[in-house]
Amino acid sequence: MYMSNSTQLHKESEENRRMPKVQGWAVFLLTIFLLWLFGVAIGPWLQHHIYGMDQIVQVVEEQDIDAGAYFYTEIEGSYAGGNYLRQALKMGAPDEYGVTFPFLSGIVLCFLILFLGWKYLPE
Repeated sequence: MYMSNSTQLHKESEENRRMPKVQGWAVFLLTIFLLWLFGVAIGPWLQHHIYGMDQIVQVVEEQDIDAGAYFYTEIEGSYAGGNYLRQALKMGAPDEYGVTFPFLSGIVLCFLILFLGWKYLPE
Protein backbone atom coordinates (compact mmCIF):
# COMPACT_ATOMS: atom_id res chain seq x y z
CA MET A 1 0.00 0.00 0.00
CA TYR A 2 1.33 3.41 -0.95
CA MET A 3 1.34 6.26 1.59
CA SER A 4 1.75 9.83 0.62
CA ASN A 5 4.98 11.53 1.56
CA SER A 6 3.29 14.05 3.88
CA THR A 7 1.38 11.28 5.75
CA GLN A 8 4.60 9.34 6.28
CA LEU A 9 6.42 12.46 7.52
CA HIS A 10 3.53 13.24 9.86
CA LYS A 11 3.66 9.75 11.40
CA GLU A 12 7.44 9.93 11.80
CA SER A 13 7.27 13.33 13.48
CA GLU A 14 4.58 12.09 15.91
CA GLU A 15 6.73 9.10 16.82
CA ASN A 16 9.77 11.32 17.35
CA ARG A 17 7.81 13.66 19.63
CA ARG A 18 6.52 10.93 21.91
CA MET A 19 8.79 10.39 24.87
CA PRO A 20 8.74 6.90 26.37
CA LYS A 21 7.08 6.76 29.78
CA VAL A 22 10.22 5.55 31.50
CA GLN A 23 12.30 8.38 30.09
CA GLY A 24 9.59 10.89 31.00
CA TRP A 25 9.46 9.66 34.60
CA ALA A 26 13.25 9.65 34.78
CA VAL A 27 13.40 13.29 33.68
CA PHE A 28 10.64 14.19 36.15
CA LEU A 29 12.35 12.44 39.08
CA LEU A 30 15.72 13.92 38.14
CA THR A 31 14.16 17.38 38.12
CA ILE A 32 12.61 16.85 41.55
CA PHE A 33 15.94 15.56 42.87
CA LEU A 34 17.85 18.54 41.46
CA LEU A 35 15.34 20.96 43.01
CA TRP A 36 15.73 19.20 46.35
CA LEU A 37 19.52 19.25 46.00
CA PHE A 38 19.48 22.97 45.27
CA GLY A 39 17.27 23.70 48.28
CA VAL A 40 19.20 21.54 50.72
CA ALA A 41 22.83 21.78 49.62
CA ILE A 42 23.55 24.26 46.85
CA GLY A 43 21.32 27.09 48.09
CA PRO A 44 22.81 27.24 51.60
CA TRP A 45 26.32 27.00 50.12
CA LEU A 46 25.56 29.87 47.72
CA GLN A 47 24.27 31.95 50.62
CA HIS A 48 27.84 32.53 51.75
CA HIS A 49 29.15 33.23 48.24
CA ILE A 50 26.57 35.74 46.96
CA TYR A 51 27.22 39.30 48.01
CA GLY A 52 24.62 40.53 50.49
CA MET A 53 22.82 37.21 50.93
CA ASP A 54 24.16 36.68 54.48
CA GLN A 55 22.78 40.11 55.40
CA ILE A 56 19.40 39.25 53.90
CA VAL A 57 19.20 35.96 55.81
CA GLN A 58 20.28 37.67 59.03
CA VAL A 59 17.60 40.36 58.71
CA VAL A 60 14.92 37.80 57.84
CA GLU A 61 15.81 35.79 60.93
CA GLU A 62 16.14 38.80 63.27
CA GLN A 63 12.90 40.44 62.16
CA ASP A 64 11.08 37.07 62.11
CA ILE A 65 9.91 37.74 58.55
CA ASP A 66 7.99 35.00 56.78
CA ALA A 67 10.49 34.27 53.99
CA GLY A 68 7.85 32.62 51.84
CA ALA A 69 5.88 35.87 51.79
CA TYR A 70 8.92 38.16 51.91
CA PHE A 71 8.11 40.05 48.72
CA TYR A 72 4.43 40.63 49.43
CA THR A 73 3.74 44.23 50.43
CA GLU A 74 0.86 43.35 52.76
CA ILE A 75 3.30 42.05 55.35
CA GLU A 76 4.48 44.78 57.66
CA GLY A 77 7.88 43.22 58.21
CA SER A 78 8.69 43.37 54.52
CA TYR A 79 8.77 47.19 54.61
CA ALA A 80 11.22 47.37 57.49
CA GLY A 81 13.30 44.47 56.19
CA GLY A 82 13.35 45.87 52.66
CA ASN A 83 14.46 49.31 53.81
CA TYR A 84 17.14 47.85 56.06
CA LEU A 85 18.46 45.64 53.27
CA ARG A 86 18.53 48.46 50.71
CA GLN A 87 20.48 50.68 53.10
CA ALA A 88 22.87 47.90 54.06
CA LEU A 89 23.56 47.04 50.44
CA LYS A 90 24.09 50.69 49.48
CA MET A 91 26.52 51.29 52.32
CA GLY A 92 28.54 48.11 52.00
CA ALA A 93 31.13 47.82 49.27
CA PRO A 94 31.39 44.40 47.63
CA ASP A 95 34.58 42.46 48.21
CA GLU A 96 34.47 40.95 44.75
CA TYR A 97 32.78 42.36 41.71
CA GLY A 98 33.09 42.06 37.99
CA VAL A 99 33.91 38.88 36.12
CA THR A 100 34.57 36.45 38.98
CA PHE A 101 34.26 32.68 39.28
CA PRO A 102 30.79 32.81 40.92
CA PHE A 103 29.56 35.15 38.18
CA LEU A 104 30.89 32.96 35.37
CA SER A 105 29.68 29.73 37.00
CA GLY A 106 26.20 31.26 37.32
CA ILE A 107 26.15 32.03 33.61
CA VAL A 108 27.36 28.52 32.76
CA LEU A 109 24.67 27.00 34.99
CA CYS A 110 21.98 29.12 33.32
CA PHE A 111 23.07 27.98 29.88
CA LEU A 112 23.20 24.36 31.09
CA ILE A 113 19.64 24.59 32.41
CA LEU A 114 18.47 26.17 29.16
CA PHE A 115 20.21 23.47 27.11
CA LEU A 116 18.74 20.63 29.18
CA GLY A 117 15.28 22.15 28.93
CA TRP A 118 15.61 22.62 25.19
CA LYS A 119 16.92 19.10 24.66
CA TYR A 120 14.70 17.02 26.97
CA LEU A 121 11.40 18.84 27.45
CA PRO A 122 8.63 17.84 25.08
CA GLU A 123 7.51 20.32 22.45
